[in-house]
Amino acid sequence: MELAAFLALAVLAVVRLPALGRGGAGTLSELALLTGAGALFMVGTVVPLAVVDGWFGGTNVVNLLQNVLATLAIWFMTMTAKNMANGSWPARRSVWELIIVIAAFTIPFFVMDRGPTNNEFIRVNAGNGWLWLYASIYMAYVAYMMVRMFQALGDREPRPYAVVRIGAILMGTASIAEIVYLTARVLGRRPEWLGDSFIPLFYGGILLIAVGLAWFPLARRARHVALAIANAMLRRASAAHPGLVDDADHHSAETIAHGTYRVAVQLADIGNAIDLTRTERWSLRFATHLLNLQVPAPHVIRMSAVPEVAL
Repeated sequence: MELAAFLALAVLAVVRLPALGRGGAGTLSELALLTGAGALFMVGTVVPLAVVDGWFGGTNVVNLLQNVLATLAIWFMTMTAKNMANGSWPARRSVWELIIVIAAFTIPFFVMDRGPTNNEFIRVNAGNGWLWLYASIYMAYVAYMMVRMFQALGDREPRPYAVVRIGAILMGTASIAEIVYLTARVLGRRPEWLGDSFIPLFYGGILLIAVGLAWFPLARRARHVALAIANAMLRRASAAHPGLVDDADHHSAETIAHGTYRVAVQLADIGNAIDLTRTERWSLRFATHLLNLQVPAPHVIRMSAVPEVAL
């Protein structure tokens, strides 16, 4: 599960690297992907945990680094959701809140006796009061941020938002379950089934949130490709059949993107009006399919008239 989450975040981070300098939700989401991938790297998904922890002295400091990076990633994800919902940028209060929380769980980590590198660091030390304080502060903040993310998205309708909300619920549930588990261990009980539920819930939530937040920029990129294909087809059709396309020179990508119904009808007619190669026919079907999904239009003019490609 950790490896799948790491690969998903790393691939998305590489694909969306240009978004880092664009500002707004693009920058915030890219920072979330980069710090999230960094946190999962610290788990030992790529390089063995003993090797990574050895770089920092071999006393489980890698666990702290993982949680600091994860906290940053979750904070950036929440700020991304808020920016997508209302265009807001992180307030100074939120930045100070983040700094204080990281300092709050870092202090007990360095106070406790951590021992040598251990893949089961949390489980082995679960009965330690300092470990309980360290992990509980971290988990409580994660749960709090998931509530904020859920609230920021409100009742927004696009399906990717629903995916993000489900991911937030899973991560919040995992965080609360971990606090309950650690508390039980301090009290001398061992509900291992509760501790075992953390990884699938937490990392499953990360995957859902990453996919949901990445959907919008990826969808925009796909739409730009579709619009470029559609615009090229309109110009070619205009040259071959001047009466088919109404003023093709003014059908820019922006015009099509705003859902001109006349253009939608013309795109549907192109497949029957001009001679297309197999590649062009597939391209036109791809473009019309994406525009059908992303450009609101009445059903009567959905771009479904493009002929099927014979296999």
